[in-house]
Amino acid sequence: MNDDVMIQLKRHLASAEQIDVSRYQFVNMERVREAAGPRWPELRERAFIASRSIMERHVAEDDLIIQCESGYLVIFKALSGRQAQALTNKVRLELEEFFLGEAFINQLGVEAKCEQLSVEEFAATLASADVDEPRRARTVETEPDQNKAFSLYYQPVWDKNREAVASYFVRAVSAEIDQPFQSRNTDLMLTDLKPDARLAVDRAVLSEATDALSDLVNSGSRCALIVPAGYTSLSNARTRSQYVTALAALPANIRQLVWIQIKDAPADPPPNILDETLRILHAQTGKLFVHVRTDWPYWSRFEHSGVDAIGADFPERPTDADRLDIERLMASAKRGNALVYFNRVDAWETFRAATQTQAHFFSGRAMGQLPHPAPPYRLSRARLLSNAR
Repeated sequence: MNDDVMIQLKRHLASAEQIDVSRYQFVNMERVREAAGPRWPELRERAFIASRSIMERHVAEDDLIIQCESGYLVIFKALSGRQAQALTNKVRLELEEFFLGEAFINQLGVEAKCEQLSVEEFAATLASADVDEPRRARTVETEPDQNKAFSLYYQPVWDKNREAVASYFVRAVSAEIDQPFQSRNTDLMLTDLKPDARLAVDRAVLSEATDALSDLVNSGSRCALIVPAGYTSLSNARTRSQYVTALAALPANIRQLVWIQIKDAPADPPPNILDETLRILHAQTGKLFVHVRTDWPYWSRFEHSGVDAIGADFPERPTDADRLDIERLMASAKRGNALVYFNRVDAWETFRAATQTQAHFFSGRAMGQLPHPAPPYRLSRARLLSNAR
């Protein structure tokens, strides 16, 4: 058991007379191991990461989740009795529903029970539980010098309805003239990178952005960061697992403020791969964004995928064809209950045209660009118009 978990557990036991515990036991793991063959380590990790994420969405912040060899223990700080049992049943059903959508893992079952134990009984339960809590390192390894090839900026995301900023797009720009990047101070051009190379960059961006977010949170404030990651690595099961592991390693209070933006998806991604990618990522992030082109014809791919927001770069001088594409995007997003955002809203004319659509969020030079994330603030339409060039 890692040190952080042990410290929390000792604090809890020091003041408790009775311990309310939920036990989640995965069954048929041997059958899945045999069916999965060499993919078993990756699939096991995926099952545990997704399960923990589901639990964290329901339990209180000061409840304790302990990973075991074949499941989890959840120690409740305040919940007990029927309420604890009801929550245990709800989580079990969500776990089983998630497993059903995963190849091989759909053979897993979940047994769950909630019980109130004395401190002595809990100690015996813990001793027999084969605790397997992983150590969580803050550092993320990347390919040599990959994390030195870019600088990060934070672009305010303007909410048209609230006339306020509470989140930021993380923008990675080239810090040097070198391949596979373009020229200095331009957005990274990563569409041609292979999965492992793209993963290295994405993990480095995630690490640097979350460090900046942690500094803001530690100062007593908070905001949401929309962090870009490439479809190339996210759609590959092996590299996606590594990225999801990096997400899961973040402290819970930071991870809920990190929203993932999928970038560089092909025009017509295979539906089964896209669905799997979106489903797994959605279990690990507070919100899921997808960045596409306005003339992308396959909006129906996202209409029932649970994407929270879909968006694109707004055309600098929209033509009639652009306006028709934007209308199609808006209609598809509405059918899928997704919000719409537009980026690269820079000039006054662009801002006016973009805000005449039904989009919800806007970002670009008209909203500014910061070297670090900042607390939420009000930003009126009048002020934005005066800032737009």
